[in-house]
Amino acid sequence: IAQRGYLALTGAGSPFQAALTILLTLYVAVAGYRLVIAPDGARLSDAPRMALKIGAILALVTSWSVFQTLVFDVAAGAPLEISRMISAPGQAGFALNAAPISRLQTAYDQLPTEAGRYSKAAGPATAVNVGAMPGAARALSAAGGTLLMANAGRIAVADIAVGVMCAVGPVFIALFLFVQTRGLFVGWLRALLAAAMSSLTAWALAVLMLNALDPWLQTLARQRGQNVVDPNTAMTAAFIVFVFAAGQVALVIAGSVVALGLRFPGDRQVAAASVSGAAGASEAANMSSAPLSRPAQLADRLQWSDQREVRAVLASAPVAPRTSMTARRRSPEGLAEPQRIGELYRRPRAGA
Repeated sequence: IAQRGYLALTGAGSPFQAALTILLTLYVAVAGYRLVIAPDGARLSDAPRMALKIGAILALVTSWSVFQTLVFDVAAGAPLEISRMISAPGQAGFALNAAPISRLQTAYDQLPTEAGRYSKAAGPATAVNVGAMPGAARALSAAGGTLLMANAGRIAVADIAVGVMCAVGPVFIALFLFVQTRGLFVGWLRALLAAAMSSLTAWALAVLMLNALDPWLQTLARQRGQNVVDPNTAMTAAFIVFVFAAGQVALVIAGSVVALGLRFPGDRQVAAASVSGAAGASEAANMSSAPLSRPAQLADRLQWSDQREVRAVLASAPVAPRTSMTARRRSPEGLAEPQRIGELYRRPRAGA
């Protein structure tokens, strides 16, 4: 799925190639404008980083071998290898640890068989507790279906998700060029990481479950050879499958939480800048729109009066202090608009 989708998307004559050319042209034009005008503090030292980003994107969206090595193999092949390393301490004494799929198939085939044997068992000569036989049969049958859905089904879903996300990967990798569309790339990367984490946890827990279930399956097989049915053994084997199935559900949620924690340093800086800018703008708006208190109005009037006196002194115009104080007392709401500084420097007209 991944390889065929990738090659169909990036092949010759595909609309994606034309769209990629347009995106690169726009990016180079915008980058050149930023370096020349520098509206946001862009510097010439940013050019190597931009060139490296363009080269990395072109390598990932034009070469399947590079994409396969860096993206597909990591998302699809690494989970199984890591799960084998995680479960390595508990693999001593088990012959089928190298092939977990065959072990799952063996367990899935054996559980329904044992369920049929327990449903047919009857009589005190072959059963420890005949009344518990139907319950043990139902538990083994339900454990077989749960084992298929919670382990093989989850692994299959995770692998399909990885294949589909890798097939459409070139589109989202190209969107990493611009800051405005970088969020789509981050979302795709989080989805791919969530699928890989789901596959990783599914494989690891499936191997651990098989290691815990294998002794009970061997006991059931030995009892079948001896024509003995023990409901306690059957219920214990079914209980192990149910517990690990619940663990699979919990690990799906845990893997999603881990994937959602992926952040880029630039995203946090942009978010912090936008929050601080919005806070500064709102604070300035509140300060400009808030009414002045009486002490603030008095301070403004006194400052305005002092500036008027300073202007009068600089213009060498005789200003009587009593007149100034009288004017202050005469107009409590504020003085008339003073003369402009240019008018104070004009020569008096003749006869004035």
